[in-house]
Amino acid sequence: MNTQRIDDIQKYGKTAKGKSELIRHLEGDRLSRKQAIYAHCYDCMGYFSDGRQDCLMPHCSLYSFMVYNRSKKKETPKVLSEKHKAKLKAGRKRPVEV
Repeated sequence: MNTQRIDDIQKYGKTAKGKSELIRHLEGDRLSRKQAIYAHCYDCMGYFSDGRQDCLMPHCSLYSFMVYNRSKKKETPKVLSEKHKAKLKAGRKRPVEV
């Protein structure tokens, strides 16, 4: 069964994050957590047959890790407080201007 599925992925699947990971999983290889997440998203999105895009399923527990998650691009930059800046500066061996 996996052989047919691998053939389908290679024939119809877009080249995108998760393709090689899913194939490796189906061949019986072990994956890291990150690779497993990529493989799951690739599989869930139908091998990205409609293009590499956000799945728009924020209720999915893996959504925040999805490669093409649009909400990641809208993150606001982190702003350090003066107290945190002073703490970082004090921890350095050589002085750094803040």
